[in-house]
Amino acid sequence: MADEQGKRRRGRRRGRQEAHHRPEEGAQEDLSQGDVSAGDITSEADIPGVTGELPKIAGDSGRTRKERTPAAPHPGTPGSPMDFWRSGRVRSARAARTGAAGGGGGGPLKRLTSVYLPPWVPVVGIIIVVFGILGLLFVTRSATGAPRQGEDHWHVPYTYYICGEKQAPAPTWEGVGVHTHGDAIIHIHPFNTSEEGAGARLVKWFEYGGGKLDGDEIRMPGSSTTYKNGDECPDGTTGEVQVFVNGVKRDNYNNYIPKDGDRVRMVFGPPEEQIQLDDRLIIPEEAVTREQEITIDQPDDQDESSTRFTPASITVRAGETVKLIVHNADEVSHGLRIQGIDGDYGTGDDFVAIPVGSDPETAEQGDILEPGEDGFVVIRFDDAGQPVEFQDPTVTTATGNIIIQDSGVTSTPAPEEDVDDEVEIRMLDSVFEPNTFTIDAGDRVRISLPNEGQFAHNLRIAGPDGDYFTEDDIVSADFNGGVADGEMVVQIDDPGTYDFQCDFHVATMTGTLTVK
Repeated sequence: MADEQGKRRRGRRRGRQEAHHRPEEGAQEDLSQGDVSAGDITSEADIPGVTGELPKIAGDSGRTRKERTPAAPHPGTPGSPMDFWRSGRVRSARAARTGAAGGGGGGPLKRLTSVYLPPWVPVVGIIIVVFGILGLLFVTRSATGAPRQGEDHWHVPYTYYICGEKQAPAPTWEGVGVHTHGDAIIHIHPFNTSEEGAGARLVKWFEYGGGKLDGDEIRMPGSSTTYKNGDECPDGTTGEVQVFVNGVKRDNYNNYIPKDGDRVRMVFGPPEEQIQLDDRLIIPEEAVTREQEITIDQPDDQDESSTRFTPASITVRAGETVKLIVHNADEVSHGLRIQGIDGDYGTGDDFVAIPVGSDPETAEQGDILEPGEDGFVVIRFDDAGQPVEFQDPTVTTATGNIIIQDSGVTSTPAPEEDVDDEVEIRMLDSVFEPNTFTIDAGDRVRISLPNEGQFAHNLRIAGPDGDYFTEDDIVSADFNGGVADGEMVVQIDDPGTYDFQCDFHVATMTGTLTVK
């Protein structure tokens, strides 16, 4: 009896289950076999043969079949490789459901490591990193500045004065790209990046050679003596460290990088104040060590093209401060303007004569002197070398020259009567005649030098070192055009060939002396 009741109960349960599932199966069948696709269903009215509400699906938060959207495929499941590219956004992995609750564990680290990026993201990241590195290298290289390794090779002549006395050049040192060969020239061609830009500053040149240059003291490489601001010179004056570049004083020289062709003068001595205007350089009269007179005149009954300076040639020593007293002896205005080391007129390193009693900084007449008026100008050139030209700005054909001798060079002594031989060299305006001659080694030879030209000339014989403007030169006096014959006596003991030139016309007036 009990068995029969149990069978009936089980049969009723099976019937109820079949009745429960049959409508859903029918609807599913209609959906799969009918003419209506799933994408066309928007409401109950869209499903043929179905009235009323769509059946709910357990565990789906009350959404209808239409409302459900397919979940993103789990990483590792088959799918199109283009899904990431089409999506264009960051996607995160969805943890597999476990347990009855269907939740996946994991903290922030788990969620971070499960983030998946589109393939273009790392590509863009690599491009940004590469261009960032290139940009950094470009900025770093640009910040370094010239001179550069393998690109620049600069030469910077320099002079060094202690209490008014010119000092010998620093000795040779090498091994770094900022050095010297004992030739009074700073050589700059960096061997490595540390010597580029700021690594080639003047203060670094001192450091590389074992010297020192800073705001208040100087020690030349190769020297053991350090001079400090406030130390006294032998004449009792108080000295200080000063640096001049192309004739202009630099107040802040710690960051100065010498440029190719710059001329540097380093001084320990009394302060030298200089003022640079747009068209001239002014040196105070307090620094003058000697005076030299020069006259501008125009001969009677001749036109202005005959205007001349007397003397037309002046000799000064390198580093010597000289005051030129200028007399305008003519009945018209004249003037005196001296080129600076740049070789051009009208630039900031010129020297200009102004009327006596005028303020050099405010003189309105500039380089013009009225008839019969006197003027003055203070000059100094730091390096021996080629002559410096001056002119009358009112008659530019009236010119002259300043010879700058090294401190150790002196003129040839006056000729003596007792000589072994005599030679005549005529000086024309563009050539020596003859331009070659021979003498015997050890003989005393008188060289007669008639100036038959219209301009100033001289004769300079390079010594055994083969270079001009060095201490072993033999130099005649300077002869103005039309002046009576001059002479010089020479004696050379070493056989060989020696070059000579006119310092005023170095391109055309040259020659060779043979000593046998």
